[in-house]
Amino acid sequence: MQTLLLTLFFAVFLVPFAAGAAFHLWDITEVYSNDDGSVQFIELYTSTNNQDELIGHTLVSDLATFTFPTDLDPDGMGDGNNATGNHHMLVATPAFASQPGAVTPDFVLDGPEFFDFVQDSLDFAGFNTFGWSSGEFPTNGIDSLHEPFASDDRTVDTNSPTNFAGEVGELPEPSGVLMLGVGACVLALLRTVSGRG
Repeated sequence: MQTLLLTLFFAVFLVPFAAGAAFHLWDITEVYSNDDGSVQFIELYTSTNNQDELIGHTLVSDLATFTFPTDLDPDGMGDGNNATGNHHMLVATPAFASQPGAVTPDFVLDGPEFFDFVQDSLDFAGFNTFGWSSGEFPTNGIDSLHEPFASDDRTVDTNSPTNFAGEVGELPEPSGVLMLGVGACVLALLRTVSGRG
């Protein structure tokens, strides 16, 4: 009888907590800023489902605090999405979405410069941090800091903002970089031909 009561206790009171949604298993995996801080994004990743309860939790930098206004609701229908396993979450400044090569962020930060790209530390809900020191952060408009999920191995590589829907962008859009390069070559050629070069 005692065994039966213990089994019922665990089934009724503890199992629902184990299956409940949470938020704490997101890992900051990529951070990007342009050279004036107006265009920034923070990408997080989780390998686990049921990580959609974000409302009221924070993303904090040395400059600002962002409080998630809703739970993760990528379709905007108010029904949430607890199938978060193997998904990214993209948080970005307001100017990010208007950039060529950008994808729609899952959350938009409050201001133009959320973190200091010279030296800062990000903290997601007190469970995951991502920091850098002076000289480590790229601001060439192409590269970002990458840290693979559940790793401390930091690399600098081409930015690849990825939202919950799996859309992947690249700032600036590669064709835009190509056009800038072609324009610079044409300008140099014209200056040489006109004798001003």
